[in-house]
Amino acid sequence: MTSRIPPAIVARTAAVALAYLLAAPLPAASQSLSDLSLEDLMQIDAGQVFGASERLQPSIEAPASVSFVTAQEIHRYGYRTLADILRSVRGMYVTNDRNFSFIGARGFGKPGDYNSRILLLINGHRVNDNIFGQAEIGAEFGLDPATFERVEIIRGPASSLYGDSAFFAVVNVITRSGESLDGTETTVEAGTLGTRLLRASSGHRLSNGLDYVFSGTVEHSDGMQSLYFPAFDTPDTNHGIADGLDAEGTKQFYGRMTFKGLAITSMYGTRNRDVPTASAQTMFNQQLWNEQTTDRHGLLDAYYGRSFGDTRLTVRGSYDRFSYSGIYPRWVEADGTPTAVGLTEGLGARWSASAGVTQPLRYRQTLRAGVEVINNLNQDQKGTVVNDPNPFFAIDHSSMQQALYVQDEIKFGRWFIVNGGLRYDRYEHFDRVTPRGALIVMPSSAQSFKYLYGSAFRAPNEYELNDIYFGDGVHALRPESIDTHEFVWERYANDWLRTAVSSYWYKADRLITPTLDGDSLVGISFLNQGQVRAKGLELEAQMRLQGESRALVSYALQSAVDQQTRAELPNSPRHVAKGRISLPGPLPRSFVSVEGQYLSSRTTVARPVDDGSFFVASVAGAFTANITMVQPLGRSWDLTGSVRNLFNSKYEDPVSDQHVQVAVQQNGRTARIGLTWKLGSN
Repeated sequence: MTSRIPPAIVARTAAVALAYLLAAPLPAASQSLSDLSLEDLMQIDAGQVFGASERLQPSIEAPASVSFVTAQEIHRYGYRTLADILRSVRGMYVTNDRNFSFIGARGFGKPGDYNSRILLLINGHRVNDNIFGQAEIGAEFGLDPATFERVEIIRGPASSLYGDSAFFAVVNVITRSGESLDGTETTVEAGTLGTRLLRASSGHRLSNGLDYVFSGTVEHSDGMQSLYFPAFDTPDTNHGIADGLDAEGTKQFYGRMTFKGLAITSMYGTRNRDVPTASAQTMFNQQLWNEQTTDRHGLLDAYYGRSFGDTRLTVRGSYDRFSYSGIYPRWVEADGTPTAVGLTEGLGARWSASAGVTQPLRYRQTLRAGVEVINNLNQDQKGTVVNDPNPFFAIDHSSMQQALYVQDEIKFGRWFIVNGGLRYDRYEHFDRVTPRGALIVMPSSAQSFKYLYGSAFRAPNEYELNDIYFGDGVHALRPESIDTHEFVWERYANDWLRTAVSSYWYKADRLITPTLDGDSLVGISFLNQGQVRAKGLELEAQMRLQGESRALVSYALQSAVDQQTRAELPNSPRHVAKGRISLPGPLPRSFVSVEGQYLSSRTTVARPVDDGSFFVASVAGAFTANITMVQPLGRSWDLTGSVRNLFNSKYEDPVSDQHVQVAVQQNGRTARIGLTWKLGSN
């Protein structure tokens, strides 16, 4: 549900990258992985991961299959949102309904599911909201990717460490420090679709150890001025053309200060989006009261860590605030009188506190234990109608959550690691215990074989528990669950190549599924009745080429089947192939970066028809490519230019049943150019 009211080209790219690899000379000195510095490892894949065990460890030893995207890659490939970054990651895919961006992972990408089965972190802190459980990854995320130091993608269930929503993956955004920025930058950008951006950032590390960074971004896009939707192609609805209803505007602020063991992070972002699709039974091409959504995110997080000998103690306290509002025109008179224009609002606010201790023990053992308390101060929802002061529904709710966990790692010599974890979560109406285990065999310091088992849950969110919309039956909802088995092989070939192979199988049970219910206000309700079985294979090769050149190719084969219908899930491509390469450009010090992605065909969400059967369509497979060039101008200026969807591919993404359309057109070729002025920066 995407509105907040109820209802062969890729192979060529890889070949080019591999051909370049074979032609390029290897580094003169060949080193083993153990000889490489962290900086060298970061040139391959960032080397170490924090989010897999809530402590820094080599990724080859982590109890998960991990990918990284670094600040250098974000800059070189011109990524403008977290969605752009995740779109480049092995096995993941992103769809868009021209309002929100949605993550697909391991064959599961049901349109309109709010990304509530992906846990999103900023510097290890949960930022999924407490109304929809949503991991917002588009411009609605509220944080500019220019402030990212790197992004960790940790695949598989992780509820044993993080609790709710760590179902298919954890995405941990690690933000930049003042030392990383080391100066002041100002960026201006302009592009097609009426795009304008202004960003200013400043950061330093002082001699007394105080590190600070601040950044602010303002961006606006007019969007596609005319969008054609065949489902509305009638004279009464402007022959299916939505005029000037695709604009988007964002304002974002980020600040971080660290001193000794203390780190304080703050952020605020707001995104306003015009919605041209007439979702949720709204009027099509309504110019006076157009469909619109606004999302706002605020965060204040304080984290303190200190070591007492070999013991590491961490303490965290945070305040999160999320709010949204929406305008939904059901009926507007020709003179602009809003006969039936719905307004929705939501406020989610919470305090959270946690503490953890990491303790090395005898026999090469590392123990991590912690506690967490979340006080959901507000989980409020309200609906009104224009010109009527009385809400047709208002829910003011609050709740408490508590959790404790323990993670243990034992190293038997240099070649065998056993890792296990257990977490207990207590909610007001249920509790959950979730385990995780890993066996890791390392024939050498540059190679590992992993068997990973994990269990996770997703609690019903406040939207799904709205008994005014969906009836009293939602009181019986209980958490979804997933069990995953995975085999991973990772290998570093000296300092120029990293390869990874992953094979997984999972079963997801008691999935919260919408169902027809004539007794509810909106005609539907939710039940724990969905069941999915899935299996897949993922391959990846990441390469350091000559000098600063880099390349990566990946392929995912996946099958996710609904056990009730025996059909593959909607919006679940069987094949996902990707490739990217960054090479020196034609001018001195310039870089040209090219990436391509192929998604095979996907089915749409089943729609009922008059005879009682269901209609399922499909969207064709699609290949898209992007190119970005970065050109330094002197010591203080950078010129960047990007073209997205280089070949102007025509393709659609499946959308939820809150749309008349079964799929929505995506943007064709777009371009941006930007100029950055650096004062005192590295």
